[in-house]
Amino acid sequence: MKVTKAKIREILKEELNRLKEASMSRGFSQAVEVYQDVQLKQQKLQKAFIAEKDPTKRERLKQALLKMHKLVKKAEEAFNKALMQEPVDLDEKLVFYFDKKKDKVMRFDTDRSKNKKLKK
Repeated sequence: MKVTKAKIREILKEELNRLKEASMSRGFSQAVEVYQDVQLKQQKLQKAFIAEKDPTKRERLKQALLKMHKLVKKAEEAFNKALMQEPVDLDEKLVFYFDKKKDKVMRFDTDRSKNKKLKK
């Protein structure tokens, strides 16, 4: 069996696509960790702000909360960006949609063997 350059290029492209998909997942998990960490810090600041009675300390905590809010927004944007880059798994067999005429949620099975409407 002779292996041509075109066949080698095709194999390399497939492998690079697999690696790219794996790296996207790592990027997504990293974005989730950063987002959770920032939210936890914000929650601790909020608890400290609520518990504080001294007006000067409370004002400092308020300023820190405002700064933290900006960090949370940036982390949320990074999270959403990573989420949009995640590959979509199309193995779902059921599709749900809202039928306006019947005024209820309908189920559609995309698996031909189980869908009576598609079986012919």
